[in-house]
Amino acid sequence: MRLPSSTAFTRRTLTLLTAGALCGCGGESPNAPDNLPAQPVLVSPVGGAQVSTDTPTFTVQNARGFDQGQASYTFEVTTPSGARSILSTTVPAGRGTTTLAVAAPLPRGVLLTWKVTAKSAAGEVAGGPASFRLPSVACQASSGPYAKTVIDSRLPLCERMPNIYNDPSTVLGPPDVAGFPPNDWTGFVSLGEGGHVTVDMETCADDVAGMDVRVYQAVGSEPVTLYAGGTPAGPWVLLESRKICGTRLPGAGAAMRYCDFDLASGEVQEARYFKVEDGELYPCATAGSASEGADIDAVEILHRKP
Repeated sequence: MRLPSSTAFTRRTLTLLTAGALCGCGGESPNAPDNLPAQPVLVSPVGGAQVSTDTPTFTVQNARGFDQGQASYTFEVTTPSGARSILSTTVPAGRGTTTLAVAAPLPRGVLLTWKVTAKSAAGEVAGGPASFRLPSVACQASSGPYAKTVIDSRLPLCERMPNIYNDPSTVLGPPDVAGFPPNDWTGFVSLGEGGHVTVDMETCADDVAGMDVRVYQAVGSEPVTLYAGGTPAGPWVLLESRKICGTRLPGAGAAMRYCDFDLASGEVQEARYFKVEDGELYPCATAGSASEGADIDAVEILHRKP
């Protein structure tokens, strides 16, 4: 039997190898349309993971019939109960997998849950949910439970009757309201219509049984709104809106009142920063005193993280 020449053998071998490469002779790609699962599969972050950034990238393996050119995917991030929506974004399906790179930071100190819903002209199919955590809140050791630094404030100018209690730093440290009405008080800031002050506690509030944070108010019983955050810039998670802040502190003067907040009401596990917002919303246009809005004296953590 004659063997082929070396040139002919080489050409034939190259032809077979090339054909094998083009046909994918080990089986089709796991992400080929026929091999996709019936439902979307959450790939990253996996359930229980702690990611390393506040702006994670979410990846899902596409469902069969909901691939590139066929469908869109809606990514949803919520608190574990599903009661609070953190993010909801829809993107076109990729090939085999679909990803979403988050542009705005998500809130630290909160256990988050994500899921996806694939939609096409034929219907929709869902995948998930899975839980994950962002980087931990940077809690510091602290000598006390009261606010240490003001990091932001907004005190609207009431032109008809300007607030004279307009020093945000008076909310730092323990409650210390003193003086006489109406214009000789010390120790608090009047927020005005919808104003706010944001403080750094340095230490962190920890969600345990009962109330976790106390806001002290002077003079009156105006409503207060409180937000919790894991970084100085938020994002902010609402704990409670326009809560009447008029509980009298036993043994304190008649001018000192307080209201308590529970981190669990916002499904927050830990928080270092708090935004205290006026909830009275009395119009500046009709202001009638020199201390309009909620009058904030101090912020205290009732349950500090060990």
